[in-house]
Amino acid sequence: MRVAFKLAYLGNYFSGFQYQPNVPTVEGEIFKAFESLEIDYKSSYKSAGRTDAGAHAFGQVIAVNCDSKLKLTPRKINCLLPEYITIWAWTRVGEDFNPRHAQSRIYSYAMLAKNLNISVLRKGAKLLIGTHDFTNFTKKFGEGKSCIRTIKSAEARLDGDFLLFEIEGSAFTWNMVRCIVSALEAVGSGHRSIDWFEMMLDPDKHRERIEPAPPYGLILKEVKYSGIKFEVDDYAWRTLQKRVFNLISFHGSIYRTFSGLIE
Repeated sequence: MRVAFKLAYLGNYFSGFQYQPNVPTVEGEIFKAFESLEIDYKSSYKSAGRTDAGAHAFGQVIAVNCDSKLKLTPRKINCLLPEYITIWAWTRVGEDFNPRHAQSRIYSYAMLAKNLNISVLRKGAKLLIGTHDFTNFTKKFGEGKSCIRTIKSAEARLDGDFLLFEIEGSAFTWNMVRCIVSALEAVGSGHRSIDWFEMMLDPDKHRERIEPAPPYGLILKEVKYSGIKFEVDDYAWRTLQKRVFNLISFHGSIYRTFSGLIE
């Protein structure tokens, strides 16, 4: 049988999601857990995609074959994973299920909103909706691969001291979301115009390389599929909640302590 899982992880503890020998990666930890459970994963394992080194995920999806669903429960796998990775939902899927073939993916990026013009940022976000050539927002652009992608929605909004940018599309190019964030930040800070941002969406007329925003603000929020419903594992969900709340308490306290002193 084939089982799919949803997992969350903190990317700043890993050198990316994809397996690499001799460096810590999310897949590397998952593979070690499968091996401990005597799961022959090499021929059947698939993931929805990869995230950059330092980027996080809440709704990453993986799938693997096993001889019994009871052999591969979230609780059993989580016991073998570091605390920065938590599998929290699962479901049985068809033998031909490939997580990469998703309806859409949703990414979210958080940054401090100080000195940013939110109105202009929102105008920029709206320009992203539809089908565009994102060559100017792609790492190693101009190397022959198509960078045409369709964006279903894009929104920028304030949440306390932070700006949250959320974008949904069927697929994304390498570094695309982080490069978009850099461009939006340049527009929101007044260093670039909204006309420049619109030109960036037309690489036939304007070519320019932009550096991606730091990875630590990016999270793969959700991967959507048609006709598949994941079952949340209650124990795993409580474990994830506890881990996230502990991080919020730790880092939030540091942020609040220093931010009140240096303004």
